[in-house]
Formats: sequence, structure tokens, C-alpha cells
Amino acid sequence: MDKINLIQVVIGFLSGGAFGALIKQYFDNRRARIQSIEYSIKLMPYYNPRVTQLENTQMVFKNGTNEYEFPDLYIGTIEIINTGLNDYPIFPLGLTLVEGGKFIQCKLSTTNSRHHIAELINEPTITNQTTSFDIKLKPFNRKNRYVFDVHLTNSNLPMLDSCFQLCTSKPVKLTKISPPSETISIITEMTTKAKAKK
Repeated sequence: MDKINLIQVVIGFLSGGAFGALIKQYFDNRRARIQSIEYSIKLMPYYNPRVTQLENTQMVFKNGTNEYEFPDLYIGTIEIINTGLNDYPIFPLGLTLVEGGKFIQCKLSTTNSRHHIAELINEPTITNQTTSFDIKLKPFNRKNRYVFDVHLTNSNLPMLDSCFQLCTSKPVKLTKISPPSETISIITEMTTKAKAKK
């Protein structure tokens, strides 16, 4: 009887250890894969001439005695979420505008806590209108979420989400997602079309 119990204990120990090793290997493999960082961009004109019926309107910002005119001013929201399995004490991120666009302001509006900060390098301002700048997220742990409010201008073309380019030196996959309101409007539109077909 004792011999049978001893064999069962040994078998249970070996199988448990092997199973634990397999589980560890599985999670190690998952962590070693290229992790995903999700982001969304939402842009809208500061005013719509078709709605206001005002043409050739310009926004004028004053900075002391200097005035800055913006015929095409946009406001936007950039959201960045760590959906991967890795934590980053510092996560560098670069933002670039193409097709003649310029950032004129970027401010952190939402984060996880006061212990999470975003350092802006070459920060865009009225006096430093720039096509690109960098952000360092400190830290950027799993499930962390940073939201930025931006002001920008584009004198050449209407500003679209595709005018944005995001990059990082970290070995991650930047994945664009639709903002919640955009997703809801797409679902609503699809539902309306489906009902119309009936």
C-alpha cells in the first residue's frame, strides 16, 4: 500500500513539474513575441464654414504683441494604449505630420495617475509650429492609457487621420484602432443599410 502511494506521489510530482514547465514556456513564448501597442486618432475642423456659412474665416491667436493667423485649424485626440504583455519604464514615441501639416499644441489630457508623465521633446507651441515631435511615456506599463489633445493646421489639404505617422524605437507593432464614437457610427450606418435592404 505504501509503495502504491509513493508511486502516485512521484508521478504527481513529475507530471505537475512538467505541466508547470509547459505553462511557463507558453507564457515566455507569448512575451517574446512582438507586442502590440494600439492607438487611435480623431480629428475635426475647429469650425466648419459650411455650417457657419462664413467663408475665408481665420482664427487669430495672440502671443504678446505677435499675432498668428490660421485659416485651417483642427483639433484632435490621440490615444495610446499598451495592449501588450511588457512593461516599459520609458517608451519613446515619434509623431510626424505629412502633406504640409503642422502641430501648434499638444497637451496630455488623460493618464492613469499622477505617477505617469509624458515628456514632450521639441514641444509644439504657437511660436514653435513643427511637423514632428517626440514623446517619452514614463512609464508605459500593461493596460496603461495616455490621451493627448492636439491643435494643428494644414494649409494645403483637408486634414485626415492618414496625415499622421507614428513610430517608435521599441520592437513593437503599432496598431491603429477606430475611436469608440467612430466605431459606433460605423455600426449604426451598417444597421441602417441592413434595415433599408429589408
